[in-house]
Amino acid sequence: MAELSTDFIPCMLLPLQQHYLLLPNTTIAEVIPMPRITLADDKPSYYRGQYQWASHKITILDLENLVENEEGHSDEANKLCIIYSINSDTKLQAYALPCHGAPQLIHLNETALKLVDDDEKTSEFLHCRTHIGNKIAYIPNLDKLEELVLEHR
Repeated sequence: MAELSTDFIPCMLLPLQQHYLLLPNTTIAEVIPMPRITLADDKPSYYRGQYQWASHKITILDLENLVENEEGHSDEANKLCIIYSINSDTKLQAYALPCHGAPQLIHLNETALKLVDDDEKTSEFLHCRTHIGNKIAYIPNLDKLEELVLEHR
């Protein structure tokens, strides 16, 4: 019989408009109150603007808009989650996602993750959707998000 892992990973559960975002704690630089951001009219609807953070101009993307392909309400978000780049071979330091409330620190192991079983085509920007208790959380494809951020720099 296979031995079950008891290793727990500290993660942050961030509320989006309709779902949650699940990220390893180490990828999050900080979560701040929503600042004033520089908007752009000539960008796709998932592009929310830019923000000057720690001497870097960072791009803000609306993840739910990307995944669901519909207009989001990220302008109603009250927090900004700043995420470190995971790819050291790019010049990208960080980028940001709007969120709708305070993040929650949770510790998970693989037995706590229950994949959402549906026939819906998943987005290239998600690895999967999972149940965390009674919530549905996105586990994003950070590589694809970073590629998209680099396209809009």
